[in-house]
Amino acid sequence: MTATEKDSRPEFGRKSPRVLTVLPDFPFPATTGLHLRMVSNLELVHRLGCYSALLYFSTESREPASVESTPLTQICDEVRHGGRRFPHANFSTASLIHHKVDFLLRGALGIPGQRYPFSTSYDCIGAAQVILTEARRVQADFVVLPSFMLHYAALLRRHGFRVIADAIDVLTELTSRFLSTYAKGAISRLGLYANHLACRHQERFFLPQCAEVWATSPSEEEALARIAPGVNVVVVANTLDEYIFRPAAAVTDENVGFIGTYSSRPNLEAAVFLAERVFPIVLRTNPAARLKLAGANLPAADAAKLRSFSYVDLLGAVADSNELYSQCRVIALPVFVRGGVPLKIIEAFAREKAVVACPELIEGLPVRDGHDLLVREKPEDFGQAISSLLSDEAFCQFMGKNGRQTFMRNWSRSHAEETLRKSSVLAAFGA
Repeated sequence: MTATEKDSRPEFGRKSPRVLTVLPDFPFPATTGLHLRMVSNLELVHRLGCYSALLYFSTESREPASVESTPLTQICDEVRHGGRRFPHANFSTASLIHHKVDFLLRGALGIPGQRYPFSTSYDCIGAAQVILTEARRVQADFVVLPSFMLHYAALLRRHGFRVIADAIDVLTELTSRFLSTYAKGAISRLGLYANHLACRHQERFFLPQCAEVWATSPSEEEALARIAPGVNVVVVANTLDEYIFRPAAAVTDENVGFIGTYSSRPNLEAAVFLAERVFPIVLRTNPAARLKLAGANLPAADAAKLRSFSYVDLLGAVADSNELYSQCRVIALPVFVRGGVPLKIIEAFAREKAVVACPELIEGLPVRDGHDLLVREKPEDFGQAISSLLSDEAFCQFMGKNGRQTFMRNWSRSHAEETLRKSSVLAAFGA
């Protein structure tokens, strides 16, 4: 375990809480929704005046940057690396089958376990013990865990630590969507059903052991409150700093953009949907239009397929998401299976970009079709909506400005800070 620490320490006698935030990956560069959420949480903890310690794990596909080259030195009092997760591709077939059987049996019987569907790569490197050791060293008052590590709450609680669950996803709902969308046969259905059972039990057993849960939207707040009725649930939306994520300069080219991590199946499907089924419709009215696809982990076969379309530009992983937004007039988001509040929409609103999205992506959000964005589902309708924005600059600007106003009301960093100061256990600590 490596560490980076500031020399500064909280003043003697100060009652502000000591918070250990656990992240499944290094948060920078923050170009994807998950990484933007990570940075947002760290920034909010810092703004509340807490002593902020970060413990991050790293992934096999992403090398951590040096802490000194990132804003972490300004928003965290100390930073430690907890280790590299076990690559999912390195699990043997026998191990994967064993995990599925274990998930199915324990989920059906309601027996808590030590491994869960989205955490196995961390479970098998002993992440729970690493986190406990760090919480002791930091003398944390609170430990913030991502939702898929919820089962570590029991161990931490036994040792006197209060846990805040960051519900980046409501796992029961997410696995239910995967089951209904991606089950294409008996074996696939059984595997996804095993994940669903295990995650449902994970939330029902471990959420009540938390001191607080951060939901990403009011609809998720309601779902989480039903699962853990005695726990303080606060809406901590996915937020962006309104002074950093500002309206982009006007774009004259007819470019349409999408950004995502393509190891996520819904993101990959969205890119292919746009290239294969939507853009031929756009080109009927706007023959000069181009589709800009940004993001990492695009499989080689899919990259080759997308490159075969003359109107597609693959930007690859970008160091700053504004590399995409600054080139595009419209952001198209046909992500039909979502987890949490999609930062893709929030950043597009913050950048004052016109958006076309599918109904699944905006479900439960305080947005209006035809005012903040255009909501479409079928390829023909999606393509026509994009063309209507590319062909009418005034309409495009109208949608962008309305989106920015909606962002300021609901997803600006200052709005989230105000919410936490009113409702969070962090703000009440030591009072």
